[in-house]
Formats: sequence, structure tokens, C-alpha cells
Amino acid sequence: MKFNSNIFLESHRKSPKDFTRNRKLGFKEVFCLILRKSVKSVQININELMISLGKINSLATASAFSQARNKLKHTAFIELNDDIRDIFYEDNLYKRFHDLRIVGLDGSKIILPDSLEIANEFGLISIGNKTGNDLGSYSRLTLLCFYDVLNNIEISSSLNKGAGFEPNFALPHLHKLSKNDLLVCDRGFVGYPFFARLTDLKQDYLIRFPKSTFKEVNGFLRSSNDDQIVKINVPSKHSKSIKLNKLPKSIKIRLIKVILPTGEIEVLGTSLFDKNKFTIKDFGYLYNKRWGIETFFGKLKGRLSLENFTGKSAESIKQDIWSTIFISNLETILTEETEDEINKNRSEKLLPKAVNKSISFNAIKNKSLDLLYSKKSINKILIELKTLFKLNTLVIRENRNIARHPTSHTKSYNFQKRIRKHVF
Repeated sequence: MKFNSNIFLESHRKSPKDFTRNRKLGFKEVFCLILRKSVKSVQININELMISLGKINSLATASAFSQARNKLKHTAFIELNDDIRDIFYEDNLYKRFHDLRIVGLDGSKIILPDSLEIANEFGLISIGNKTGNDLGSYSRLTLLCFYDVLNNIEISSSLNKGAGFEPNFALPHLHKLSKNDLLVCDRGFVGYPFFARLTDLKQDYLIRFPKSTFKEVNGFLRSSNDDQIVKINVPSKHSKSIKLNKLPKSIKIRLIKVILPTGEIEVLGTSLFDKNKFTIKDFGYLYNKRWGIETFFGKLKGRLSLENFTGKSAESIKQDIWSTIFISNLETILTEETEDEINKNRSEKLLPKAVNKSISFNAIKNKSLDLLYSKKSINKILIELKTLFKLNTLVIRENRNIARHPTSHTKSYNFQKRIRKHVF
């Protein structure tokens, strides 16, 4: 197992001297504590871990953990996450739509603890109200993710400053996509430079347009057509940068009108021009699947309590985020076989079932001790996990719409500062 190798330890410690002496909190203990984080206090998590390991006479303090984690680099979680993702895709049996992997792209704002180091790393966001009064500032980052919405797997992510343009954050990741990927984005990614870059890379996409955008899109919206290919020329404000980057000065986009359940008409733009292979109905289905990445962010922040950070350094923030993404992907991979089994002989009259996330994440965090420390075989541990997964399943109900209520900066800041429980 890579985790137990000296090469892995040496690759992800700050200094060659780190984790060389026999301490209460070694490399494994620190890694496991970060992985098992919850809304409990840091000290309680440490106590529970040490008791589980039979080290009740050598309990460590929260201060000792804070010092020990500074020796561990967050890249350990990134490498393991890359490994399990590669394992998932290596057999080439993952879910597709017309041979395409459907990749949702979006960003999520994450509120950070108040510290000078974090502010210097990720910047500050000013808070104002309708009167224009300055109500202070807070630290925030943008977590940008490429997410396989049919298989519930995070593909690529980055941590960016809280103030910035999400399409710019996405550009360095585009080379990681394959020709068999369909990138599905919300209207925040609409812009000629982003379209031009995707066109130059021959990367297929499906993007929702805002109501006020290119004149060609506005003309299509007013027309009686519901499926049309248009040519869009580079706007003058982007012509210089497009020429400098040797990107196309004009692009063709297929525009589709989709009627929402509310009766509202949305315009989608795509690079998939084959009207026989990809119908209007297909695009409505595909764009609806983009909601999977919203659910992913909700899982990270809600079920896995991502914003309950366990430290106030920039490195601790990165450790908490990357470990949470790692355990999310690990849970998807470990529960996939179980969900296939519980739905194998399902009658068409019955709704499909899924593993209860509260059960699966709890089981994986508890069994992480066995995976990292136990001499049990991996197969035996996986069988035990599968038994726990089957204890409490949920029925999947498609097409359920949950109303979204936008929150003002003032209300959000008040909630973060005065109401919500933080764990440091």
C-alpha cells in the first residue's frame, strides 16, 4: 500500500527531518486526524483516535497536533486522490451519454477563518450594504471543480482567491479534459475568450446563456426557431487579446431553446452540431445533470462540514479541503458496487436506491483506522464496509426541485460570525 511506503512519506513532508523520531503524533496519526475531521473539537478527535489505537496513556494535545500537521504537506491527499481516480477510470466501464463523459464545471465560495496568513494567501472580500457603508471584510476562496456528474467523481480542482473570474481559473485545467468529455457550465462561464479557447482546443461544451448577452443570442431568443447554428464574431473589447493568443476570431455555436417546468425559456449553446445524434430533449437532460456539481458542493459543505476548518494557517486550509475531496471520491468508489447490487433485481415499478451518505461517510472515517493500521486484509475490510453501507439505504426520487433563496453578503457574514459553529 503506497500510504505505508517511505517514498510516500518522504514526498509529502516539509523537511527531511520531519516524522523521523518516534512521537505521539506521527505521519499516520496526523494524516488520519485530518481525514477524520468533523464538527467535534480537535481535542476530542485526538482523544478518540488515540483511544482507538490503544494509546490512552500517551494522549496528545491540540497544540501538539497543530505543530505536527505543519510537517505534513497537503499534496499527500492530492496524490492519493489522483490514484483512486485513475483506478476508477482504468477499466473504462464508467457511465457515459452517447460515449461522452459529462463534466460539470463550477466554482463555490468558501468562507475562511480570520487570520493574517490566510488573508495574504487568498485575499479579503469587503462587505457592504445598500447604503454603501463599509461593514468590514473577511477571507474567502473560490473552489473550482471539474466534476463527472454521471459517476459522481471529482476530476480536477483548484483553490483560488475569493475575488476573481471563474473562467480564468478554469483555463489551466482544460488540457486535462479528453476529446470524449462534454463540458457543462452555467451562465457564469459565458464569454467570447472562454468559447474561443474551447473551440481552439476542440473541446465540446454545453453552456447556458444569460438573457442579455451576444446580439446573435438575443436575436435567436426573439425568433421562432428553437434550434439554430449561429456565427459569433469576436467583440472589439476582446480582439486584441484574441489575436495575441492566436485564438479564432469567429466561432460557430449551436443554440437551443429549452422550456423549463416554470414555462421560462432558457437558451443553451453547444459545440455538438449533429442534430440527429443530439436532440433538443438530450440537451435539456444534459444541462439538468449539471446539478450534480451543485450537489457535490452541498455534500462537501453540509455532510462533510468543509467550512469547519481545523486550523488557521493556509496549509491547514489546504489539508482540510483536499482531504475532504479525497474522502468524497473514495466514498463514491467504495459505494458504487453496493449500489449496483441493491438495484440489480429491482422491479421497474420500484424507485432506485442509494447508500445513505451519513452512514457511508461515518463508516469510511471509522474504518480508516483499519485501512491504515490494521493487519486485516483489504478485502475483509471492504466486505465489512459493504455490510455497513447496506444497513440504511435511501430511495432516489428524480426531478425534485428545491427552491433556492439567494443570501445577501450581510446575512451570510452575520451567520458565519455570530451563529454558525466553527471548529478550530
